[in-house]
Amino acid sequence: MQYYDEIYSEIVPFNFMKYIIFAEGALGFVFLVLYVMQVNGSFIPDDELPAYFWLIMAAVMFLVVAFLTTLTKLRIGITQDTLRASFGFIKFETPFKNINNIYEDTRSSLKYGGCGVRIAKLKEGMTLAYTTIGEKKVVVELKESKYKLFVFSTSHPEEIVNVIKNQLRR
Repeated sequence: MQYYDEIYSEIVPFNFMKYIIFAEGALGFVFLVLYVMQVNGSFIPDDELPAYFWLIMAAVMFLVVAFLTTLTKLRIGITQDTLRASFGFIKFETPFKNINNIYEDTRSSLKYGGCGVRIAKLKEGMTLAYTTIGEKKVVVELKESKYKLFVFSTSHPEEIVNVIKNQLRR
């Protein structure tokens, strides 16, 4: 989905998250089955846990699934004066006047602490990273921010670097 004022828009899928969502959902279902079994008397745990324990655990797992579902796509948007990136409701936005430099990065996501939304302390300074598995990354050096670097995954790093560098020249 592209907003009306964007000159570039991209959605990067984070497919690995779907496996985690499936595992969490399956665990929630198991807890729900244990609750039903204990209420019916066909399952009596050794620790004599109350039946509502399993119901609470199932509810927690399903809430985690709902939260993780929002993290399945990284959305990148570039307007005339702003770079935006979001993983669900976790968003980062910076104006171009705050960008010092931008370049492609071929290093592993592990350098930034793994995949997903990460905050890492590197030798360059505090780094905010929105990364996915198997995608190239773009590094944005920031002038004034609590983060010195903002890193994000993209399928088209050359295009993003060119678009932002063109906007910076204006």
